[in-house]
Amino acid sequence: MYGLCTMVGTIFALLAVFRLRKKGSPISEDNLLDALIWAILLGFLCAKLLYFVVDPPQMPHSWRELWDLISAGLVFYGGLLGGLLGLLLVSLKTKKNIITYTDLMAPCFCLAHAGGRVGCLMAGCCYGIEHTGFCSVVLDGVSRLATQPMEAGFLVILSGVLTAIFLKKPNRGAVTGWYMVLYAVWRFIIEFFRADDRGAVGALSTSQFISLFIFAFGLFLLIRSRKAVNDFTAAAPAEPEEEAAAEEKKEQEQE
Repeated sequence: MYGLCTMVGTIFALLAVFRLRKKGSPISEDNLLDALIWAILLGFLCAKLLYFVVDPPQMPHSWRELWDLISAGLVFYGGLLGGLLGLLLVSLKTKKNIITYTDLMAPCFCLAHAGGRVGCLMAGCCYGIEHTGFCSVVLDGVSRLATQPMEAGFLVILSGVLTAIFLKKPNRGAVTGWYMVLYAVWRFIIEFFRADDRGAVGALSTSQFISLFIFAFGLFLLIRSRKAVNDFTAAAPAEPEEEAAAEEKKEQEQE
């Protein structure tokens, strides 16, 4: 069920990102497809690696244990960093700024993440503190705060907010900056209400520690975006007169 929910969320994210690309993004469909493939592959790999760092595995003694080791356990921030690495590789190849890619993908990525959080509920991981009453769910006979659907709901709302910002065609970095700032604040807060074992750095959980850096970089992007390039303006189609002149010049060169 975890894999199924993640797959459904990813499908919605893919449909959304190709639709959103048509709203003025300078990224071609081919480049976007390459970026998605690399981001997904490296994202899952790094999500698994960070999970092993947070919860070091034991040597498997059977094929069943090996499969459980491979298929279970992912850490979101590891996936985020791995996905960014994949985008960096493609951005270097296509000679486009990586932030141009993240501005387009951030609103849609939230949908894939939301699907993953619903999967967490089904798998019984990433659970909250013991709690009865409003917004609680029973897991393994214990009533707990439903942190998984709470985050899924937040991510759907965040996707809508980021889409609205994207459609206003802001300068490069604004969408990514708002994503990093808003999610980092949410994640830092919700971590206080989780009760699963997820590692620690001093008094903070691993995710809270990483959130501090995500928030700082997001704030940097928001400030920098005020004077950054506007990708929508740069990618605006040429005027009819300019297109006609360019076509005429091309014909003359061929003659």
